[in-house]
Amino acid sequence: MGSTLIAGQNAKLRDLQFTFRLIVADDQGASLDASAILLTTTGKVSNDDDFIFFNQPQHPSGALVQKDGSTFVVDLTMLPDHLERIAFVLSVEPGLSALRNGYRFELSGNTDQFDFSGESRGRPEKSLIVCELYRRNSDWKVKVVDQGFAGGMAPLAEHFGVEVDRDSKQGPRRTPAPAPAPPKPESKPSISLSKITLEKKGDTISLEKKSGSFGKIHVNLNWDQTAGNSKKGLFSSLLGGNQSGIDLDLGCMVEFKDGSKGIVQALGNNFGSLDRGPYIFLDGDDRTGSVNQGENLYINGKHWGDIKRVMIFAFIYEGVANWAQTNGRVSIKAPDQPEIEIRLDASGKDQNFCVIAMLENRSGAFNISKEVSYFGSHKPADDHYGFGFKWKAGSK
Repeated sequence: MGSTLIAGQNAKLRDLQFTFRLIVADDQGASLDASAILLTTTGKVSNDDDFIFFNQPQHPSGALVQKDGSTFVVDLTMLPDHLERIAFVLSVEPGLSALRNGYRFELSGNTDQFDFSGESRGRPEKSLIVCELYRRNSDWKVKVVDQGFAGGMAPLAEHFGVEVDRDSKQGPRRTPAPAPAPPKPESKPSISLSKITLEKKGDTISLEKKSGSFGKIHVNLNWDQTAGNSKKGLFSSLLGGNQSGIDLDLGCMVEFKDGSKGIVQALGNNFGSLDRGPYIFLDGDDRTGSVNQGENLYINGKHWGDIKRVMIFAFIYEGVANWAQTNGRVSIKAPDQPEIEIRLDASGKDQNFCVIAMLENRSGAFNISKEVSYFGSHKPADDHYGFGFKWKAGSK
């Protein structure tokens, strides 16, 4: 049985030979072209041979062959060492919105089977990067990109260091190195910023930097509150034994690349700081339930390169609840990135501590995985994830 991917998600590949197929059910007479681009570690093409399209259907290495307009055969064992990424591209005239039923792709190997369905409604982009196969250390992975370019093939090609000759059928060619000149401002590619929900425990999405840093990353914890009631009122029917009230808190444990560690939470007044270590800040502690924006944590993305991992958690300071009945959800937002949502959809009954998500720095990328694992308190959660703090009773 195959695996269905979501936009931005990556997955490890076990096979090294694949068939990649683009599928458009109803093109409404639109002009469609599929192509593939082989890239170096810099994300650019190395020569003209690295662009595979209708007029150049085979790479000299034999690693990539376009069998027809929508089907490619991939053999990663034949890929030259200096090439570490293959991007599959779709161009549509007059734009993606012409594809009434969207588009799909299937990536099929001997054991690996992946598919993705892309939305087209209301999208003016004329070309897009559908997905990428890329090498990370010794492993190959697939990533759904679904990144569109409103200007068509030309800006997409420039993104990869190639240009399109619009007056001939020779196809894309590598851009020669320009003479030194003042840099020109680059237009930002149009990307989908719709919400992405990580549905199952273990689901992972990797976000790549669109500029010099990830900017200010916002983590929000919220839940359903009955009209006019406080947190205490919301949870009063869910408490197990202690009916005196409830205090739900957001926090995190952070580990840096230099081996140092820290914790940010209202307990012990460890609210952190954005401008100095740990470069994470908790914006207050709502103990009354009167703040309908929930609890908010901010990460200084300019220092993401210093961070190894961040474990996002919530805990109930007073009382015990069945978490699933709160409709709790966490959203993670970064500039120029889709919003990532994680729902606390497992029961966690009689457990006061929930590890919601793990944020990891993987070669500079911002990797988010859904955990939603429940524990009795901070210490067993720490023991499970191996941060290594020394715990003692605390208060606010």
